[in-house]
This record gives sequence, C-alpha cells and structure tokens, in this order.
Amino acid sequence: MSEMYDLAVLGGGIVGLTVARALAARHPDWSVAILEKEPAVGLHQTGHNSGVVHSGVYYRPGSLKARLCLEGREALLAFARERSVPVRTLGKLIVAARPSEGATLSELADRARANGVDSVRRLDAQELADRVPGVAGYGALEVPTAAIVSYPALARHLATELSAHGAAVRTGWTFERGDRDAGGWTLTGSAGRVRARGVVNCAGLQSDLVARAMGVNPPVQIVGFRGDFYELSPRLRARVPCLVYPVPDPAVPFLGVHLTPTIDGRLLAGPNAALALAREGYRPGVWEPRELARLALFRGVVGLARRYAALSAREWLRSWSPRAYLEAVRALWPEVRRSDLGPRTSGVRAQAVRPDGSLEDDFVFVRGPGALHVLNAPSPAATAAFAIAERVADELDALRPFAT
Repeated sequence: MSEMYDLAVLGGGIVGLTVARALAARHPDWSVAILEKEPAVGLHQTGHNSGVVHSGVYYRPGSLKARLCLEGREALLAFARERSVPVRTLGKLIVAARPSEGATLSELADRARANGVDSVRRLDAQELADRVPGVAGYGALEVPTAAIVSYPALARHLATELSAHGAAVRTGWTFERGDRDAGGWTLTGSAGRVRARGVVNCAGLQSDLVARAMGVNPPVQIVGFRGDFYELSPRLRARVPCLVYPVPDPAVPFLGVHLTPTIDGRLLAGPNAALALAREGYRPGVWEPRELARLALFRGVVGLARRYAALSAREWLRSWSPRAYLEAVRALWPEVRRSDLGPRTSGVRAQAVRPDGSLEDDFVFVRGPGALHVLNAPSPAATAAFAIAERVADELDALRPFAT
C-alpha cells in the first residue's frame, strides 16, 4: 500500500527542508513528506561546506543568486538566532594579491552596492596588514556582514520542527523511479512507494537524474566538482579573525582557496575545484562507471574541457599533491608551512553545465507535470535557502492543481 501525501520533497538538504517548511506554512492543511536517501538529513552539500553565510557581493546584479542571497541570509540568521544555533559575524576580506587586481576589487565593490551590500569598503595594504598580519596583498575589499554558522545544525532543527508539525521526514529512502497518472505521482524508492499530488525535486547531486526519471529533459547536466579543505594547525587559528578570500577569477564560478574560521573553532583552507568522477566522490581516486559513461556521452564535456583544461589540470593536481595545495594557500598567506596542513575533508559541488560546456552561473528551476525541479543550487544556495524556498513555493503554487 502506497502512502499518500499532498506534497513530496525529494532531498533532505537545507534547500529541500526549507522548501517543505515554506509550503507547509502556506498550506497548513497539506500532508508533506521529505524523502532523503541518507540515514540523516543534511549529509551532502549541506554538511560538506565551510559554513559561510554569504553577503551577496559576487553575484550579477538582478540575478536570482543576488536577490535570493540577500533575502535568504536575513531569514536564515533570524531562524538560527531564534533557535540558539551559534552564528558569528566575522566579516570577510577579499584580497588583491597584485596591483592589477585592484580594478576587480572596484568592480566587486560596485556589484556589491548594486546588490544592496552598502557596507563594503576598500582597504589599502597597510590597513590589510593591520587587520590580518602576514596575509599577502596590495589591498582588499572588506565585507563586514559575512558570517559563519553550522548548516548541519540548521538542517537538524528544520527536520525536527517539520516532524513536530506533522510532516513525514523519511530517511533511508532512495529514489528509484517516478510514474504519473491522473491522481498525481507514484514515487518508487528503496523503502517502498509514496503517492503525492505534487513533487519538488531538491536532490542536489542527483537532481538532473531524478528529473529525467520523472519525464523532464533538463537543459543542463550536473557535473560534480570536489572541493578539498585542509584544517590548519592550532598555531595559526587565532591569527585569522575573519574570512580571507582571494580576488576570484571572473571566468569561473569558483572563489578560489580561502581561509575560513569555523563555528566550532577550527581554521580551514580551501576549497579547490577538481572534477569528480563520481556523483558523491568525496575522496580522490573514487570513480563510478555510470558517471564516467554519462560524462563521456554528454557533449558539454568537450566544451568544458576546451574552456577549462588548464584550470582542471591545476585543480586536479591540488587534490593529489599537498605541495601544490600549499602553494595555493601560500599565495594568500605566505608563512603557512607544510606542517600546518592537518586533516583533510572534502565536499562535492553540484554544478550545472550547459550543452556547450559553459557553467551555469545562476539558480535553475524547471517545471514538469505536477512537479518542480531545482537543477542548479550551488553556493550561495545554503545562505539563500529560505528565499529559494519561497521562490519554489511561488512556482509550485502556479502549477496547481497538480493532477488533472
């Protein structure tokens, strides 16, 4: 016997959980299920990041990322503080390593102000040295509003509250197929079948595969990029009072190896961005035959290789060579030594790639029959999650009635 719900959300990361919360709040009479394949919520992108609450500096004015990052961060911070989830507003420095990057700092400052981040200001070399001694740079852009939080803790609070208000948070439920009829969707998974009038696909690394299984031809394909973080030694922790980022390469949507204090008192350096050969390839050398086959058959891979061959080689080398990784860290903070590189952890970024090999730079939502698919929600999706949820709720409401 299949269980019947008004709404099923596939994926128990922070985006899926906030989507379920937003729709349950709008429609308190709905029955809602969150279906997560792992034994607990928030174990993939939500649980494999540095915990940064972004301010909205980098994103193209008018883009979904720009709008939803600013809206979402305020809702996220309010939710965290109301529930005593620790939050620290540390600020961020975006450091120009050479004079030629000064123009990019000016562009970032203009972009930030266009996005409503009016608190940014330029620091000269002496002000930078006073703020973070030892960091190499000719100047920096200060972003006072940047913060850190524990996203896994937020996910657990969301799941607990959803359960308390009657939602079914089902873990250990792996999606296998979706079939639609006049009454809605029958979702078949590893732990049985679920019936739902409407579905939201927030499956992250698996989102394009889920969309195809539900009859949608996605305009993008998810390609995983593994990001490695090294924990730096205790001698360095107290010397970095804020987030420290390099000036980003405008040609790619990655922010480069940076320094991040964490909410639990550690100091991380990372991440790089190496092509992952498995959807959940959290360790170098992990590969999956089906993923390799998908990559080989995806025509966007040729364009991806043509556009980013040199970058891919550099980032791949950093995954395997601590020496190469150390060079990236030392470009920002020259006094870091090989002995300062401690334990390594990794995450995998679900990056949407277009058929021409270009990287999709904004959030992507695709409608299907009685369903909505979130097909690109990389950083700053965790920061923007509460605002993404409201956008998804708007889109899903426009699809009603789900079944005809």
